[in-house]
Amino acid sequence: MRLTVLLAPLLILLAACEPEPENIQAKAETMSRQLEERANQIRAEAENGVDAQAAPLENEADDLLNQIAGNASGNAAGPANVQ
Repeated sequence: MRLTVLLAPLLILLAACEPEPENIQAKAETMSRQLEERANQIRAEAENGVDAQAAPLENEADDLLNQIAGNASGNAAGPANVQ
């Protein structure tokens, strides 16, 4: 009887500590979904970073093209005031 009284709390403790059977398929699907979401986030961040870096260069290129076009039309009107 004493043995049963002493073993009862131990058995309860062991029962509480036993892990539940894992569903490997569900765990794999969850991890796959999380990895795919993270990959999409990284892709979006990369695209935004490239766009942010390209915008000033595109603006500078447009400015240079406008200057070239302005100089070309100015030369077509006649020679510049050369001294």
